Amino acid sequence: MSRTDGTPRGSSGPRLDPHSPWFTVLLGALVTLASFATDMGLPVLAETARSLGVTPGAAALTLSVFMAGFAVGPLVSGPLSDHFGRRPVLLTGCAMFACFGALGAFSRSLSALLVWRTLMGIGAGGCQVLVLAVVRDLFTGAEARVKQSYVNLAGGVAPIIAPTLGIAVATLGGWRAIYATLAVVGTALLTIAWIGLVESAKRGVPGALTVRGVLGDYVRVLRHPVAFGYVLVIALNFGSLFAYVSGSSLVLIGLLGVSGRMYGILFALTSLGLMVGAVTSARLSAGGVSQGRLIRAGLAVIVLSSLVLLALTLAGWLRAPALVGLVIVGFVGQGIVRPNAAQGALEPMSTIAGVASAVMSGTQMLVGAIASALVAALFDGRSALAITGIMAGCACASALVYARLVRPAEARRRVNVPEPA
Repeated sequence: MSRTDGTPRGSSGPRLDPHSPWFTVLLGALVTLASFATDMGLPVLAETARSLGVTPGAAALTLSVFMAGFAVGPLVSGPLSDHFGRRPVLLTGCAMFACFGALGAFSRSLSALLVWRTLMGIGAGGCQVLVLAVVRDLFTGAEARVKQSYVNLAGGVAPIIAPTLGIAVATLGGWRAIYATLAVVGTALLTIAWIGLVESAKRGVPGALTVRGVLGDYVRVLRHPVAFGYVLVIALNFGSLFAYVSGSSLVLIGLLGVSGRMYGILFALTSLGLMVGAVTSARLSAGGVSQGRLIRAGLAVIVLSSLVLLALTLAGWLRAPALVGLVIVGFVGQGIVRPNAAQGALEPMSTIAGVASAVMSGTQMLVGAIASALVAALFDGRSALAITGIMAGCACASALVYARLVRPAEARRRVNVPEPA
């Protein structure tokens, strides 16, 4: 039963201490499921296509349907977790990932594999969004931002090691072994979470779970200037990041003549920027640096690095070292902004943190998809302007939202002036 006395439900029994490093490791592992499920399979798409008797383009749909499921999962898991608790919904997500990963390993047709991949994505999306809600439930202030930073650190590590791990696993057992490995990982996390995770939600949302009530919760988040302002900050920064991710091979290999092997190394180096930013955010938050100062500094780094990239592109001076170096600098800013803005979005939404996390995830996916589509539509094969222009546009828009929407709304809250409806 839910409790309203401020203590988590289901808190009895041996559980991981939320303040322990192992608890943070578990949360970090849960958010990497999507990265491993996508990046491990990238090197073996051609092998998958041959095995199933389809074209490589058709096999690439396994990535598209996974991301579609990943986008849908939070929209369902968030409201359910606010009503029934984080733990059962998160465990269900882990179980889905493990079960449908195992079924994927035995798929005999592309259509079956696409179904299992979609359901895996729904499970992974639910896990990722609920990790954010769990942090919001259990921590506040600087401690929450430290936890969010270390969770983001795990998200930066996964893309670096996942493709190499995928090649190693496929060498031993082919593409099916990758799905089997993902199923084993999902089962292990399900077991650890079952044993170690406490129910973090302090109370369920009162009343029956209805479509009208869920939609009302979503509207509440969308109309809250601080919460949704931070959601937009995160989403626009993700759009800037994803514009580079989706167009990096077009520029580095197609325009700047980087080899495929070197491209993999350079791509891994950019992920290090996210890791450095996450560690920096954690250390400075623990040292007492305020959320606002960290966000302003991070946004300044992102905007300046993207504008320099745009200027170099317009001047015709863009080269691979400058591109990668400035992207790494910008990604450091991303690693600083994201955990602080995420906590800023969730802090006012204590009773519906699951819905708020879902709005954050969904908006981020939408803006990322738009940025990626614009890169694909505008890239002309002669200039990197489509990529660097979108990066700069998203970065500047994010800073503008923070300056014109979030900060004034926070100032009104501090002086207890009613916010606009």
